[in-house]
Amino acid sequence: MRFPSLPRALLVPAILALAPLPAAEKSPADAAFDAARAAIVTSSPAGETALEAGFTFLLGFPEDPRTRGLLPALEALAERLPEAARAGYREAYARRIAAALARPDLPAPAREGILSGIASAVLSRELEAEQPDPAALAGPLRALAEQFPQSRALPALRLGEARLLAARDPAAGLARLRALAADPDPELARQAAAEVRVAQLRTEPLELKFTAADGREVDVARLRGKVVLIDFWATWCGPCIAELPNLLRVYEQYHPQGFEIVGISFENSGVIDEETRRNPRNAGRPLDNPEQAAAKLAAARTKLLDFTRDRKMPWPQHFDGRYWDNEFGRQFNIRSIPAMFLLDREGRVVDTNARGAKLEPQVRRLLGLQP
Repeated sequence: MRFPSLPRALLVPAILALAPLPAAEKSPADAAFDAARAAIVTSSPAGETALEAGFTFLLGFPEDPRTRGLLPALEALAERLPEAARAGYREAYARRIAAALARPDLPAPAREGILSGIASAVLSRELEAEQPDPAALAGPLRALAEQFPQSRALPALRLGEARLLAARDPAAGLARLRALAADPDPELARQAAAEVRVAQLRTEPLELKFTAADGREVDVARLRGKVVLIDFWATWCGPCIAELPNLLRVYEQYHPQGFEIVGISFENSGVIDEETRRNPRNAGRPLDNPEQAAAKLAAARTKLLDFTRDRKMPWPQHFDGRYWDNEFGRQFNIRSIPAMFLLDREGRVVDTNARGAKLEPQVRRLLGLQP
């Protein structure tokens, strides 16, 4: 999982999954971050403890980039609490938000962070919804844009709003995405252009053809007449692995009726080439020679195949070892995983986030089975 441009409410952002620093190397911000992280990612979270730690970090270090994604993670925490505690936690979370925004001395970065966090959480929620509502994002997005028109969060939120609109009204969403594809911000324009291609797939069949990691030839066009899930994932992605039992259960139950899965693996072979060395964290590292690159790719392929065999995943897997530069990931603007494109019998995309409780009902509907 990556810290995504379009965060999802049910994922703990990857920034919170970073290992804590040794105590001797911690700054006050590091210590506050580690406390928030520990309170959120623990297997048995306590709501008030998580809120206290999270808002201490957010309000104490508002310019720290690690605060991004914090509010969606805190909001999503409700789903991991005992059912009887969820309503009280949500009320306490809302009170914390309101109290912070009411402070006249609230630093501008903290206010911006809270407003962008509110909008991101709404977007996350709607992306997960079976019937997404673009209007739900309008108010939070307007509040952020009016107070912080230069906010770095705005491009991703506007792109997310267009995605929601495309899911609800493909023609209107496509028009919005095309407008964003002409935006002067080059990165927003690039992502919007990729989303235009995805939006078009709601009315045009998806084409996908490759040789799988195990040698099988895959052509999605040959699966017309079946319901197909394109699963963008990786063995290193915690939420992907958490989704796997659900995926295996649905596959086992509905494969005989015509349900297929095609995996697109974002495995990281660790090859250092000219492109990966542009990343600052790889500065100064020597390029791999052809033999080293081939050995790393082979090892990553073996890891993927061993994993899918051990987990009894019989469907084919695309593998190129390019991590976030996976060729199909870039083609379809995959900014976070798991991402799951569900195709109808004609090969058209009906959902770009068909996971969790949403998956089985949609598969049944597309297969023509009774609810």
